[in-house]
Amino acid sequence: MKICKIYIKDFEQFQDVEFDFTNPETGEPLNKICFIGSNGTGKSKLLRMINWLFTNVFRNFIQSESGTPALVKGAKVVFKIFHKNDNYLIFHFDRNSFILRDVGKNEEIELIQELLSLKSVSEFTTNEKYKKFTKSTLYEEFLSEFLLKDNAKDLLIYSPADNGNANVYKMGQEGVPDSNVNDALSLSKDFPFYAEVSPDKVNIFWKLLIYHLRRRAEERDKYENLPENIIKTKDVLIKEFDSVNPKILEYTARVWNKILNKAGLEFDFEGASNPYQLTDNLLAYTRLVNSKKIIPYNQLSSGIKNFIFRLGHIYSLYFNREIDRGFLLVDEPENSLFPDFLFDLVETYNEVLIDKRGQNNTQAFFVTHNPIIAAQFQPYERIILDWNEDYSVSSRHGISPVGDDPNDILSSDFELKNLMGSEGRKMWEQYILLKKKLIKTSSDKEKEELIHKIEKIGSLYNFN
Repeated sequence: MKICKIYIKDFEQFQDVEFDFTNPETGEPLNKICFIGSNGTGKSKLLRMINWLFTNVFRNFIQSESGTPALVKGAKVVFKIFHKNDNYLIFHFDRNSFILRDVGKNEEIELIQELLSLKSVSEFTTNEKYKKFTKSTLYEEFLSEFLLKDNAKDLLIYSPADNGNANVYKMGQEGVPDSNVNDALSLSKDFPFYAEVSPDKVNIFWKLLIYHLRRRAEERDKYENLPENIIKTKDVLIKEFDSVNPKILEYTARVWNKILNKAGLEFDFEGASNPYQLTDNLLAYTRLVNSKKIIPYNQLSSGIKNFIFRLGHIYSLYFNREIDRGFLLVDEPENSLFPDFLFDLVETYNEVLIDKRGQNNTQAFFVTHNPIIAAQFQPYERIILDWNEDYSVSSRHGISPVGDDPNDILSSDFELKNLMGSEGRKMWEQYILLKKKLIKTSSDKEKEELIHKIEKIGSLYNFN
């Protein structure tokens, strides 16, 4: 299941706008999308809207008495969903939602425009034209097709922007998030489809790590006690088991060390404790690469702390699981990170979304203000939100190719016509003025002085 398009009308700054998440050459839904645009254009709101689709709209289809929580009274939203080789339209108007199926390509655009032009819900429910598209939605078994389910191969992750909350990461007396084996065992009975990844959920991440450790230990005990394995040596059993059962802490270290190593740090997964008793917590720390001195998590920078716990939490949700329907919503992945740490960030996210089978069945949505992040997306994967003259929002795709110079992204996609501050602009004006004087002067001495000044400014500011 993937989202192909979103149409919004009469919702705050989204007065009449279409967002297209398909490949322009193939028409297939994109696996990753990046929203960029000025503050207030609604990038984060779009993530919340997608989150709302799966946590409210789909789950309330059959609760006709209570209805679906409305975005805002009078708002109209159409989601185009690709599911099992078919396209569906999810129409939400006020507190009412409808699934429209069997909509032909030739009538789709006209139908969507009609839906967005409706004045009341009754205009939709009483019109015979629409009934042929909605009659199948009366059956609960059809509706359940769209529901992401707990304890299944479904996963929805919402990771809001840090907004300065990295210091909320709470550590217990032992310098790690509070959790224990008893908390982790609850996951064997209940693995929700929905997860929020944020600083105040760090203990849930730690619980997931303990869960994977305990589950692996139990699986190894079962493996060693199989009748055909009793006669094998311990070394052989360990090698055989390890070859098909990855270690969560070792794999977490691979993700974390991509950024920790740049700061002279590493994740000491080999020195981690083995929680066994119900009250045991996982004791695993970061340390200096050279001296091996332990560095408490609370002493890490906000950017590094946010990175490792966010990526680690997401990775732990995918680890050793099969995911057929996944959605990842990440707001500002660049939070507080030095630019040098950002160039491979999207690639790192793609790596952690690989499931047990080596498949990536997740549609990932990112919100960023950073051109280095934006440059890691194809131009058609960049959705740029612009202000119109009436302060409503429009959308367009990017221009610069993937991997382009971030300064080109700032100029073409972010549409920043001047990339220098006021002092830099003053020096540019002085640079141009000196060049004009050089052309006009006939004095050799003055020419020499002007050339010296021009070369000095040009070298300092990289003016050509």
